[in-house]
This record gives sequence, structure tokens and C-alpha cells, in this order.
Amino acid sequence: MDQTRRTLPLVAFAGAAAAALGARPAAACDPDALDAHLTAVCDGALAPVRAALETALPHATPEERVVLERALAAADTTCTTGDPVAGARIAAQLARMAGRIEGRAGLSPGELGAPA
Repeated sequence: MDQTRRTLPLVAFAGAAAAALGARPAAACDPDALDAHLTAVCDGALAPVRAALETALPHATPEERVVLERALAAADTTCTTGDPVAGARIAAQLARMAGRIEGRAGLSPGELGAPA
């Protein structure tokens, strides 16, 4: 019983301290700066894909062009709305599609702006 009397105030103090700390927003977190950084990361993932697609699109079928242009627009939207995971996923899918078009057209990696 003595041990319970000793630990009860400590538990109450710990609960009060946690509530006080949890009520304040963290001063180090700037949501606008974080969003801007995530958008920059996402745009950085799309930059080489855009360059490859510019070279690959003339060799794409009309159906592929529509799909690629819609996917690129979706990736741009996800980057600006702060969903870099979705933007990076779409960038990887676009890069694979550019590679398929490259292979079918007989283009070398250097012609698509990628390192050989």
C-alpha cells in the first residue's frame, strides 16, 4: 500500500505533463515549409521522366500518348497537393512506359536523355 501511495502522485504528474506537452503544437514543424519540400522532392522525381517522355512520345501510339499525358497530369497534381508517394509511384510507371516505347522503337537510352 505504501508503494501505491508513492507511485500514484508520480503517475498523476506524468499524466498532467503529457497532457500539457500534447496540447501545444511543435514549434519546429512548419507545415508550409514541409509541403514545399515534399513538392520539390516529387517534382525532382518527375523531371527526368518528363525529359524521357518528350523523346519517347513521338514514337508512342495515340492511345499511349493519351495515357501518358493523363498520368503526367495526375503526377503533377499529386505533387502540388502534397502526396509525394503517389507522385513518385506515377513517375516510376511513366519511366517504365517510356522504356517500353524505347524498346519498341529501337531507341538507345542516350536518345531518351538517360545515361547510356
